[in-house]
Amino acid sequence: MSDYRKILTGPAIVLEQMLERRSKRAEEQQALLQEGGKALVSFCLNIPGDVKQFPLAKEAYLEGREALLALFPAETLRKETCCMEDTGNEGMFLLDADPVSIKRKTVELETYHPLGRLFDIDVLTPDGVILSRKDFGEAPRTCFVCGKDAKICGRSRAHSVPELQQKIAELLENYFRDLSADRIASCAARALLYEVSVTPKPGLVDRNNSGSHRDMDFYTFIDSSAALVSHFREMYCLGWREDTLPEEQFFPRLRFLGQQAEKDMFAATGGVNTHKGLIFSMGILCAALGRKHAGTRQPVPEDELFQQCAALGKEALKDFSAAETGLSPDTAGLRLYREKRIGGVREEAAEGFPAAKGTGLKNLRAGLAAGMSLNDAAAAALLSLIGALEDTNMIHRGGLPEAERCRKEARELYGTLTAENCVAELRQLDEAYIRKNLSPGGAADLLALSMLLMFLEDRAIIV
Repeated sequence: MSDYRKILTGPAIVLEQMLERRSKRAEEQQALLQEGGKALVSFCLNIPGDVKQFPLAKEAYLEGREALLALFPAETLRKETCCMEDTGNEGMFLLDADPVSIKRKTVELETYHPLGRLFDIDVLTPDGVILSRKDFGEAPRTCFVCGKDAKICGRSRAHSVPELQQKIAELLENYFRDLSADRIASCAARALLYEVSVTPKPGLVDRNNSGSHRDMDFYTFIDSSAALVSHFREMYCLGWREDTLPEEQFFPRLRFLGQQAEKDMFAATGGVNTHKGLIFSMGILCAALGRKHAGTRQPVPEDELFQQCAALGKEALKDFSAAETGLSPDTAGLRLYREKRIGGVREEAAEGFPAAKGTGLKNLRAGLAAGMSLNDAAAAALLSLIGALEDTNMIHRGGLPEAERCRKEARELYGTLTAENCVAELRQLDEAYIRKNLSPGGAADLLALSMLLMFLEDRAIIV
């Protein structure tokens, strides 16, 4: 768990500032009550210590605000005010709603929301009376540290401010890390499932056929995808937890998680390799996102994300020198590098996934803008990736000359694709690849990565 000082980083305030803000808050409450309404809800956060404003505090306030607004019909909200200063984040909501009913709901929110212990919600009647929890037979609020009556712990100073801050930092970090990890895992799941569903895909498993593969089908990929989603989530969490660890120390930890993911993939598919390359690529992307999100959860600039991916990918390039000295197992990919200096997925990662962002994602967006369906735009983007990549899968199956011929053919064909002819042209290419036992698996992996990037952009996770 991170030290609280990493999370609670912001401007320190003094007692006079808090007292001044408290007085001003009371004035603002009275002014709002003069505007009418049946109830006034005042909302802020319980953050002990001299730092009240920091990234996750703002996130917590916004989470609480959203939960508060869900408690009453939108038409009952007469006015909302917001103050987000160094003294903390506060909001007031003037309502045409029964204050007793609202108080009961806010008590439930404070009690049952995962962040509810941080929420400080007062409900005022039109004459300015603050409704109390005890008026409704509710138990007093509990201490952050020991779970006993918070007022008793506060009066006796049973716990130090750093001790309280550490508990709050843990609560915030756990909540927002897990929330972000779920969002990333959801996007990863969509990317995996959308990629295999895109049809037709030359030489690859899709909804029409198994392409050039005899040991797998559409449902093999569904099983594999279901087995991998939780691993991508954990890779994101690893990146968040170990965001300050140097890449040379972090990468072996990430690789270990990748090996565990491979075991689960093989268990789900009966020993068939459906996603080994994608475990590597998507694992790096998810871990890089975690490292950039850690402690803030703010949208990540794409250039920073790809720089982090490249830094992790460069660690994988060390496999090439290790193989040449006999310090790592000799694989087909490493042999291809030794013989032809083709770096494959490791090189793509070490360069920050230029094909995924500059070819796959770009052309996926272009296809959609041209009026193609998502399926057809993705199929066209796959063709552009086939034309751009030195795909090690194509080289293994057809040899380097045939792989180069297919790249040239794909580039030429991509330039002729339209919304009207896309499916027909790719169906013919699928038949040709199947006859020649060709499968652009590397391009398929980068299509999935491109789709993940699109989903992350659409949800403003990366910008």
